[in-house]
Amino acid sequence: MLSKLSQYFDFGSCRFGVQKSKESTARVSLYKELRSCPNIFTMESTFSGVDIGEHKGQHMRTSMFEEMGRDLCRTLLIYENIFIPKELEHIFGSLEKDGTPKDMNAVFT
Repeated sequence: MLSKLSQYFDFGSCRFGVQKSKESTARVSLYKELRSCPNIFTMESTFSGVDIGEHKGQHMRTSMFEEMGRDLCRTLLIYENIFIPKELEHIFGSLEKDGTPKDMNAVFT
């Protein structure tokens, strides 16, 4: 979902496995502690250059990090079916009056 909202996020670069070198990270430690919690996310970012999109080869600027933060917050609101902005309904659908998505398939395609 975030990759549909943010020009700075590349889902293909994500790694979800737990390698030995990652066992002491916050993500893995929290997962082990809170096994009943289905989703624990961490976000890492480059302080160097961007590999994708129109800013490829450029250094990250403060405004880019701020935009990424806004996109992450919007994604969490959509993921939790709390709020789908009107301008994003063409991507994620809209919510019914009870708060459920009208078409969840649109979110994951």
